[in-house]
Amino acid sequence: MPSTRRAFLAAGAALAGVVGSAAAGGASGDGRRASAAQSPSFRGTAPFGLDPAGTRSDPDASGPRSGVEVAWTYDAPDWFLGTARPVLAGGVLYAVGNGLLALGRETGERRFGTPGPYRSGPALTGAEAYRTATLAVTAGRGVYGLDAGGGIGLPFVGDAVAAERWADARPTGGGELDFSFGPEGDPSPPVAADGTVYAPIPGTNALAALDASDGRERWRVVHHGDERVSGPFNRPAIRDGTVYGTAWPHQVFAVRADDGEVEWHREVDEQMVMPPAATEAGVVVQTREGVSLLDAEDGEPIWDRTLEANVTGSAPAVADGIVFAASEIESLYALDLETGETLWSVPFDGESSPVVADGVVYAVRSSFELVALDAATGERLFDYRPTEVPLSAPTVADGRLYAANRTRVLALTEP
Repeated sequence: MPSTRRAFLAAGAALAGVVGSAAAGGASGDGRRASAAQSPSFRGTAPFGLDPAGTRSDPDASGPRSGVEVAWTYDAPDWFLGTARPVLAGGVLYAVGNGLLALGRETGERRFGTPGPYRSGPALTGAEAYRTATLAVTAGRGVYGLDAGGGIGLPFVGDAVAAERWADARPTGGGELDFSFGPEGDPSPPVAADGTVYAPIPGTNALAALDASDGRERWRVVHHGDERVSGPFNRPAIRDGTVYGTAWPHQVFAVRADDGEVEWHREVDEQMVMPPAATEAGVVVQTREGVSLLDAEDGEPIWDRTLEANVTGSAPAVADGIVFAASEIESLYALDLETGETLWSVPFDGESSPVVADGVVYAVRSSFELVALDAATGERLFDYRPTEVPLSAPTVADGRLYAANRTRVLALTEP
């Protein structure tokens, strides 16, 4: 038995080393990247795709500019049906869809896989009680905290144990909904920073802060708490110690990240409100028919643009003083962040949440075509149509694009 015990401990230590030991989350000064870049657990590499501020951009990322070819593909197990944008951290690509897959970034080799009800894109942060980071995901009926190291590997057994640190951590007390807008099982993703997960709670109109170690609720904010018909919060955004949240109908909140105190609450003109983006100029909020910039201090409108749009499922991106927003009818717009003035627009249909890196906008049109545009001019640089649909929005890093494609995960590189 001693030899078996040593093997058990060695396997656990090896999996723990996938992500490592220190606190792995947090937001940087501009809120766009997690502070895990400084953690030895990520071996000196920055995480990509976490984006606590919701800008869907990363100033340190670079991707293809002239075209793409497949660098690798991973054919997922039957339980995986991933369409959420993956996250890249410490040489590991995390993809979610009816479970969690962890793949090596260079070749796509499988590190581990965990089936489960998980549906949303993941958030990642350090957990005080553990050596490895916590990956937070949401499903139709709750929020889950997963071991980013994959749990404890058992010798001669294919699956790991203890991959879930906490599950169904759905806080009780207020904000229950008769229904939620959006498909069941496709809930809003959480964000995470400094050992705390900020999550829209599925099936409620509540936004809560949860401890990354055990899922314990630290605070919650509820809109329309005395009504049974309203909508869940969208993916929140974090910047400079403030959590910004939006929800149907009309709702925009600014909440102190440490204690949940509401700094301000505003109702915008449009009922349908998309996920916010927190920037140095203010909070960008896209609605069904337009885009607004709100003052981060009090929520007062700085500018408000009405567009030819009918938006129900897209989110804007912000980079280098430009807001990129899909109309879901016929255009992708580039708006000046300071004034809201249109800088350019190009023909583009369907839902899309663009991603920006190194002067290039990557946007998936109608779930089947990846288009790359010059961020300054809107010039089309290249397009790519996968063999399967839908294709998730990509994560950009080190000249590659990483995306989930329902029954597979793939990396695209410049030829």
